[in-house]
Amino acid sequence: MDFEIIFNIVMTTGMGVIAFFLKYFFDKLNSRASRAELNELKEKIEHADEKYASKTELNELKKSIDKINDKIDDIKSSTLRSEDFLRVTTRLENKIDDLMRRD
Repeated sequence: MDFEIIFNIVMTTGMGVIAFFLKYFFDKLNSRASRAELNELKEKIEHADEKYASKTELNELKKSIDKINDKIDDIKSSTLRSEDFLRVTTRLENKIDDLMRRD
C-alpha cells in the first residue's frame, strides 16, 4: 500500500471522529435550557399554587360536598313536592266545591 492511501484513511477516520464528537457536544448543549427558559419555569412553579388546589383542599371540598348532598337528601325526604302540593290543593278545592254545592 501506498503512504498516501494510509494517510487518507487515517485523516478521514480522524475527521469522522472529530465530527462525531462535535455533533454530540453541540446536541448536548442545545438540549439544555437557557436562563430565560429557566426563569420562566420558576415563575410558573411559583404561580402554580394560585391556579391549583392541594390534595388537602380537595379532600375538604369533597367532604363539604358530601355534607351538602346529605342535607339535600334530607330536604327532599322531609319536604312536600310541588306535584304533591298541587294534587292536595286540587283535592281540597274539589271538596270545598262539593260543600258549596250541597248548601
